[in-house]
Amino acid sequence: MSQRYLLLVFVSIVISILPAPVLGAEKSIIIGEAVRGVMYAPVYIAEEKGYFKKRSFDSKIVTFSGGNNINALVAGDIQFAALSPDSVIRGSLAGYKAKMIMGMVRGLNLALAVQPEIKSAGDLKGKSIGISDFSGLPYTALLLSLKELGLKKEDVTYLKTGGKSLRYQALLAKRVHGVILDPPYTTMAQKEGFRLIVDLTRLDVPYLRTVIAVSEKNLHQDAGTVTRFVEAVSEGIQFYREKANREESIRILGKYLRVPLDKGRAMLEEGYETYREMTLKKPYPDANGLQIVLETIAEANPKAKNVHPGQFIDGSFVERLDREGFFERKGF
Repeated sequence: MSQRYLLLVFVSIVISILPAPVLGAEKSIIIGEAVRGVMYAPVYIAEEKGYFKKRSFDSKIVTFSGGNNINALVAGDIQFAALSPDSVIRGSLAGYKAKMIMGMVRGLNLALAVQPEIKSAGDLKGKSIGISDFSGLPYTALLLSLKELGLKKEDVTYLKTGGKSLRYQALLAKRVHGVILDPPYTTMAQKEGFRLIVDLTRLDVPYLRTVIAVSEKNLHQDAGTVTRFVEAVSEGIQFYREKANREESIRILGKYLRVPLDKGRAMLEEGYETYREMTLKKPYPDANGLQIVLETIAEANPKAKNVHPGQFIDGSFVERLDREGFFERKGF
């Protein structure tokens, strides 16, 4: 038996016991969200419609609370975070290196709801306002509302009541004179006879409400993954903004928010319509939309004073897609 034949047999045996090469292997990514809400509809749509999967992602969405998503992002436990910009800025000022790469929702659809007897700014002076904390979006909305009324934050008293549902319950129980609410609670409050003394939706506030963040480490070391992720979410935005997809978008929202269509359709429709209008066609993380956030944070954190909002963002991924005409495709 020739040496050549023996060599061929040996090679065949070795090849047969080696694991087969994995072609087109999916990359596992975990997307952390601050809460489960309509504002993250493009992410849910990207997951449900397979926009992540077609870009070779094995994706999973998890919900965090108490700001832990920034910790998890920097630690590498999650690869992307969908959250409010103030969480990213506060984390960055505290040393957690992360940047906003997308801005999904712009504007404020919140309102200051008050008891029926509160008819003017003077009536609200010295009265109690229910809040979740002295930070975050509801608190920012409250400060803007007081400013619109010509009041200072010292002109009212504060009672920590908890999240939006608990704030609404406190208003119903007359434990407070006013609270900041967003849909569907604003509609529910009006039906119960409460007044929206300030409706921020009508003021067109330049506020970047919902963003996508990534750790600076992943930003530099895994730019390819970031690029594909931005493409997938942008496709989700495209689908969401297209009115022809209304019914399917509402169905997807119902699934991810765990709201049965037969019982909560009106609430889902209101959320869909409200946020569809606020969702950016081109999801740039606009620095101008962060100025109000910085001003609010600066009240308690001197590090936020004289800081340019541009240092917290990286719009290069959206910019590249824009240059390539991505947002003009398929009716975008």
